[in-house]
Amino acid sequence: MTTISVTSKGQVTIPKRIRHALGITPGSKVEFDLAQGGARVRLVKKQVPSRVEEGPAILDYTGPRIPTARMHGGFAMKKVAGRARR
Repeated sequence: MTTISVTSKGQVTIPKRIRHALGITPGSKVEFDLAQGGARVRLVKKQVPSRVEEGPAILDYTGPRIPTARMHGGFAMKKVAGRARR
């Protein structure tokens, strides 16, 4: 059993082995229940990390799709920003 400190805000860090065993990822929702003089934690909703390819769907974009291989990242913006600073 692992002992964990509680912060002044009542927060605790769930140990990595427990997060891994329950499938808890950042953004997941957990539920606490009182049980037999203690507490139980249960995963309510697992947050699945999004992928770059899902971006247009997340934003409800209906225009033409541009493959990520053809994207230049922030390179063009860096060039413009560099000129603006001079």
